[in-house]
Amino acid sequence: MPTHYDTLGVSKSASTDEIKKAYRKLCMQYHPDVASSSSSTSTAQSKNADKFKRISEAYSILGNENKRRRYNFDISESGIQELRKKAAKARGTAGGGGNSFAATLPRNVLIGGILGIAGVTIIRSIMPEKENDDTHHEHTGKKRLVEAWLNPKTKRWEKPRPWDQEYQRLQPVLQFVPRDQVDGGGGKR
Repeated sequence: MPTHYDTLGVSKSASTDEIKKAYRKLCMQYHPDVASSSSSTSTAQSKNADKFKRISEAYSILGNENKRRRYNFDISESGIQELRKKAAKARGTAGGGGNSFAATLPRNVLIGGILGIAGVTIIRSIMPEKENDDTHHEHTGKKRLVEAWLNPKTKRWEKPRPWDQEYQRLQPVLQFVPRDQVDGGGGKR
C-alpha cells in the first residue's frame, strides 16, 4: 500500500515547501477540470478524480506539521503492530493468552491488598490510639477534667448549654470537674 509520500512523489525528509510544490504540480496534472479536457474517456476521468482525491488527502496530512508527525509515527509503528497481532494470535492458539490485563489482574489485586494492609499497620504503629478515661487514669493517676456548672435544681454537674434558658438566666460560673461526675459526660467526647 503506497504511503502519502509515495502519492506525492516526495521523500520522508522533504520540506514543507517541497511537499507544496509537488502537490501543486500533481493538481495541475490530475485535477478533474484540467485533466477532463485532455482525456475524453469516462474511465480516464474517474481515474484522474480518484488520483486527485488521494493527492488532496496526502497533502492535507503532509502539509500540516502536527498531522504529519502523527502520520510518520503511525507508519513507523505499522510493522510493530503487525508483529503484535501475530504474537497475540500465537498466544491464543497456544492455549494460554487472551487479554494481558485479565491475566495480571489477580496479581495486581493481591499486591494492592498487601500494600494497603502494610500501610495501615505502619500508620497505626506510628500514631498512638486515643485513650479513654479508664486507661488515662491508670497511666497517669489523674482523671480527665471538663468544664461544667452545678445546676441548683438537680444538684448535678452539667455541661454548659448556652442555648438553654435556665443556663442563660443563671449565668453560672464554670469549673473543672472530673468527666465521670458530669451528667452524660462519663463516656468519650
